[in-house]
Amino acid sequence: MPYTCPVGCEYCKTQGAMHPPHFLSKMMGDHHREGHGDKRGPPPQTHTVPEPSNGECNVGKGHHYPHHHHHHHTHGEHGEVIANTGPRPINTTLDIHRLPLRGHTPPITDKHHQKHHQHHQNHDHQHYDHDHQHDFLDDRIHSRKGAESAIIHLTKKHGLDLDGVRAKALERDLEHIATSLSYSMMAQRVHLDPHAMVGDAPTFQVHRARIRSQEFRQIIQDFEILGNQYGPPADHLTEAGRSRYISAAFNHIVSWFHLMIYNRPENFVESDSPKKNGLRNYFKCFGGCTILVLDIRLNFGIGKDRLNYIAQLIAELEACNLSNEKQGFSVPIVGILCDGSSFEYFSYDGYSKSFSRGLLVAKSTPGSTAIARVTLPPITQATGVEYIRALRPLCESFYFLLLKGFLAGLEAYIRRARDYGAGDGTRNYGSESEWELALAKAVFARNKSVEAGETAIEGNVQGAEKLADEARMLLEESLTSIPSGYQRRVSLMANFEIADSLTA
Repeated sequence: MPYTCPVGCEYCKTQGAMHPPHFLSKMMGDHHREGHGDKRGPPPQTHTVPEPSNGECNVGKGHHYPHHHHHHHTHGEHGEVIANTGPRPINTTLDIHRLPLRGHTPPITDKHHQKHHQHHQNHDHQHYDHDHQHDFLDDRIHSRKGAESAIIHLTKKHGLDLDGVRAKALERDLEHIATSLSYSMMAQRVHLDPHAMVGDAPTFQVHRARIRSQEFRQIIQDFEILGNQYGPPADHLTEAGRSRYISAAFNHIVSWFHLMIYNRPENFVESDSPKKNGLRNYFKCFGGCTILVLDIRLNFGIGKDRLNYIAQLIAELEACNLSNEKQGFSVPIVGILCDGSSFEYFSYDGYSKSFSRGLLVAKSTPGSTAIARVTLPPITQATGVEYIRALRPLCESFYFLLLKGFLAGLEAYIRRARDYGAGDGTRNYGSESEWELALAKAVFARNKSVEAGETAIEGNVQGAEKLADEARMLLEESLTSIPSGYQRRVSLMANFEIADSLTA
């Protein structure tokens, strides 16, 4: 339909139906003189139309776009005349070529959308600045020697801590990994072939360190209590629910180390990525050395999903290693990947950047049966005897891994004592001989425990119990040999009889 201007202005006569329309506005009769020209003002042929002599105005009466009304009054939302309150300032910066086409409704934006749009603009601007800075440096630094000179110059000029800068760079790298995890990416970081699906990973032996019958009975009692409190693991659809039940296998064993090893649930890699899930528990040695990571996930299964979970575990272990390095430690870190019923063992060496799989072996002799995954039967389907027999290998393998981590922590402190001596003026690290004595007794404790486990598998349970007693005594001696400044213990039961007799 041809356009008809309600007031017959000169601009509409010359431009016809091709003139640019205006936004719809509640001030429908504003004097839009600037709309008829460019930023420099209206063209010479544009004139202000005088007020109608009869006092009536046709704008708003059946006309949908009242955009060229030149009377010196305004209209309301429905076209009614509103008294003039004085001339409005002319917006000389209006660009008519940026106005929407006829019939197109301008986009509606609220404060939330405006903030979201502004956030993206700021992010794009920062990203541009970041890339621009890199391009600027790349244009001026063309060699390794030049890069080293630039780093030395910036370090001296700004007083930078090179170790801190390196740590931040690794943290940013790990944060990026956490948001874009894939086994293909992580496998290359630990020198594995992504197409081999972990099959090319080197292996290490996991043994059964015998747990005495009396102590294993207490573990089973914990399982029974938690089972009656929370229900069987299969009833829980969250990692936290299954974790409470599985924790019964670890609570007693960890307590045997008298806070030389303790559980610290926390995150080393912060990310909002949906790929990063699961519940992590970190077992630390002497407050600094992370020795074990327990990842509880739901049904990690096989195939691609399992590989993605392994990739996440590698990233977590790498982050743990970074935390250790900040405190002067460099030890292999054991990782356990489980879903509440299946358990797989892995190890990460931060020094060589290698990742290996653990195989549970019945004996130390070559050719012994090796198991890559320890599995518990459904507690509601298996008999009590079957479930308890399946629990013992799991608990004893976990005990062995804790002993392995304890030895790694002692070795790290021996190196620290050699590097710093007995103290550095601020803290007493203990003498090297004290740490070496603790390490020697811990090695004997591990060997005795493994020997007891193999003896029990051969059917000599009585002999296994005797060896397990000797192993526990050696572990206690190792713990008491540690320098006194590192010994801690929570002891309540020693005062129970006195306190209970005084309790009203």
